Amino acid sequence: MAAHYLVLILISALAHSFYNFLVHKSGGNRLFLLLMFVVAAISASVVYGFNFEFFTFSFKTFAIIYAASLFYILYQVFVSKSYELGEISRLYPLSVLSPVLVPIWAVLFLHEQLSVSIVIGICLSTAGAMIMKQKSLRSMEFADLFTKRNLYAGAGYALTASLMYSFGSVLDKFSVGLFNLIPYLWLLLTCMTLNLFIYTLLFENKVFASYKTIAWNRLIIAGVAAYISFFTFRAALQHVPVSVAVPIRTSSIVFALLMGVLFVGEKINTIKIIGITTIIIGIVIINISL
Repeated sequence: MAAHYLVLILISALAHSFYNFLVHKSGGNRLFLLLMFVVAAISASVVYGFNFEFFTFSFKTFAIIYAASLFYILYQVFVSKSYELGEISRLYPLSVLSPVLVPIWAVLFLHEQLSVSIVIGICLSTAGAMIMKQKSLRSMEFADLFTKRNLYAGAGYALTASLMYSFGSVLDKFSVGLFNLIPYLWLLLTCMTLNLFIYTLLFENKVFASYKTIAWNRLIIAGVAAYISFFTFRAALQHVPVSVAVPIRTSSIVFALLMGVLFVGEKINTIKIIGITTIIIGIVIINISL
């Protein structure tokens, strides 16, 4: 893989972990999440305004982009639901299975080809992400996640979140090269924001009462960071197989850990070192295999 595409994905991962860090600092406020996407969509509109060009697309293309935006928002909804119902440390492995699912859909529907070494790299980077949230390797009893007690405590939502993200990624890859990136991203983020607003209005309208608690400076920074994350990832996605780009982006969890250490005083323990090392090895294998 060309080095600059790898750098773009890593920048996207860094920006992704940063805006998620700011969402976490807001207490996971759903209104903060919605308004962050509003700021991201406004950022996309401003960039498009300075680089205005007419573009046309068919109804089929719009339907695909809208479907991708809907799956991405459903991912946000289902992963939040899962964490509300169960322990994050136990459910996180199920919510990050999209790097394994995406290559399957990419091979079936996009006809991407994967070598054995790339598959090994994908498995390692995904396993590293799973390990990072565990208290110890001995506590990783995945069979227990599917007992009735845990299934109804968020495992189903976490699995569905991974599935939604994998669908969105494949549709995103299919449509991202159909016209220029700037208007494409403006359309995608506008649809995502619209979908999240409709969902919030229909099912979580009580969150609008919390507007007084919003830290607006933090919100604007988070929204701009979200736009940067979306832009850099799709700039690479135009040239890199989605089956490869999504697993590399799991590096965001490494950046998230570093932010926790720097800004919150979290400690790096043995299990996290193992997870980080596994992710890095996986990314290196993927990169040298292309």
